[in-house]
Amino acid sequence: MSPAGRLLRWVLGLAGLAFLANAAWLALTRNLNLGMALVAAVGLALLAWGVWLERLSRMLWLTLTCGVAAGGVIAVSVFLAVYGSIDTATGDEDAVIVLGAAVHGSEPSNTLVGRLDAALAYHERNPSALIVVSGGQGFQEDLPEGVAMRDYLVAHGVPDAEVLVEDRASSTVENFAFSKALLDARLAPGYRVVFVTDDFHVFRAGRIAAAAGLDATHVASSTSAYFWASNYLRETVAVVASLAGTLS
Repeated sequence: MSPAGRLLRWVLGLAGLAFLANAAWLALTRNLNLGMALVAAVGLALLAWGVWLERLSRMLWLTLTCGVAAGGVIAVSVFLAVYGSIDTATGDEDAVIVLGAAVHGSEPSNTLVGRLDAALAYHERNPSALIVVSGGQGFQEDLPEGVAMRDYLVAHGVPDAEVLVEDRASSTVENFAFSKALLDARLAPGYRVVFVTDDFHVFRAGRIAAAAGLDATHVASSTSAYFWASNYLRETVAVVASLAGTLS
């Protein structure tokens, strides 16, 4: 094998081990989800590619397929990151919808705290906006995400009367559908909302909000670096599946 081939083998092997280490750490410290499985799968694939590089490199179709897939994931991830980094909130929306994320036992995860802190920052700009916290109770959670979110906001100075709890949603589609039902009962027609989620999730969430009939802007929370692989892999799959469903 040439020096370049040996170097590539080492790069693939080390990248694979890095992905596997990230997946293992997340599985041990965070709630289990599809993103972790995808990170582990990519890590195993990279490790296998490094081990059998010489044999696999003879399969041109496989090399091209993997290259196109990797390029596609990177392209979609970059698009999602850039799109989500540009907040569109005007500061005069009538309501805020904070989308749920994992709760560890009864404590909000770092991801959820990031979303809640972004909602608090918006609340300082526009304290008259009603806040809806949306999320049901999932696997490895001791209480609904919406309840944990309400408790966090109230503990940080938001009046309890200004927070509506939606505690049944198990998907982004349900987040917006159930939150809209609560807001329809409280606000006059024509109200505007701002939703809060992570940057990687903004694009798909915006499409879902529009499909639910909401006039929505957004404020994004930044994703921690150790979640990049898990979140962007999972969201890339979700975006592709969503677009495929739209086109079919």
